Amino acid sequence: MEFNDQEVIIECPHCKCEIIVNILEITNHKTVSCPKCLGKVDLAANDPSAKLGVPKTYMPFEGLGDYLKQIEEKKKKK
Repeated sequence: MEFNDQEVIIECPHCKCEIIVNILEITNHKTVSCPKCLGKVDLAANDPSAKLGVPKTYMPFEGLGDYLKQIEEKKKKK
């Protein structure tokens, strides 16, 4: 799996729901829909740390393995 294909969690600015996107979507400044409130989320306007695909608490990549496991667990629950 390439780095750009890696999935990360961002927060919907409207309802605070967690949304799983891949790093390439963030890099390309895509707009995604929140699965809960259906609001549009402009990834270009998101927090600068989201553009790197890693939340601020995990910068610079410390704990990245744990974070990626969390994403996989959340995907399995859906």
